[in-house]
Amino acid sequence: MKGIAATFSALPGTVRAGVWMSLAGLSFAAMAVMIRVLAKEIPPLEIGFFRAFIAFLMMVPYAIRSGPGIWHSSNHKVFASRGVTGAIFIMCFFPGVALMEIADAQALTFTTPLYGMMLAMLFLGERLRVNRIIALAIGFAGALIIIRPGFQSVNIGAVLVLISALSGSGSGTLLKFATRSDPPDKTVFFHGLYMTPLTLVGALFDWQWPSLWQLVLLAVMAGLATLNQRFLSRAFAAADATAVFPFVFMRLPFGALLGFLVFQELPGIWVWLGGAVIFGAAFYLARQESGGGKVSL
Repeated sequence: MKGIAATFSALPGTVRAGVWMSLAGLSFAAMAVMIRVLAKEIPPLEIGFFRAFIAFLMMVPYAIRSGPGIWHSSNHKVFASRGVTGAIFIMCFFPGVALMEIADAQALTFTTPLYGMMLAMLFLGERLRVNRIIALAIGFAGALIIIRPGFQSVNIGAVLVLISALSGSGSGTLLKFATRSDPPDKTVFFHGLYMTPLTLVGALFDWQWPSLWQLVLLAVMAGLATLNQRFLSRAFAAADATAVFPFVFMRLPFGALLGFLVFQELPGIWVWLGGAVIFGAAFYLARQESGGGKVSL
């Protein structure tokens, strides 16, 4: 295991970030499956609260092991701001999806990397390199091949999803800033600490006590959310945010696979074609950022 860890650590930062983001995409897709199952009986905002609350509880052991030093940070304002952006994402995305077609909502969420790159350049001082623009454009084209969206009018659901995409990219930008000086897991702990009470306020407007089985499913979903956040933190710690954001498109192939395995939704040829384009964009960026050499994962 130590040999594998050493080999992985020796890889270029963008390659490591790509691996972490791919794992984040897998955990995010699995979490989305759980949300879809739970939303049949539990209000969306309440699901969001339990996602935040249980995920926070899962990080408490880490905080205990870290001791009093976990509270020593110059990034508490950043942590609080990220808690706000995370709460906005939950309170906009969940009800937004309920008000519009799923495919349209998914298409809108892929504006997140566009927002994220813009925010990274504005607030993190990162350079917008040509290879990153190319990777982003190719990845976005792959997403469009899969979704083939056709919006005819902008409704309140679309507005909510767009706001969630902007808040999600803002959260990613704040995460990159925080991981410059704090360990990734510390950012995950404080993300849950600040986001949980905010999501509770939204959940109380339509509260429904879950059954024991539903609590089990909520715990599984929160566990996947925690993994997603830990993978994201490591990805943003390994490379520039503008290099990390294009790998967000990796969610689509994983989502298609899990949709087939769980809901027997057989993806069409466009899904596989778009997935190949997305993988190609991610692989291209990894090779370019590592100097054009061979990439061995």
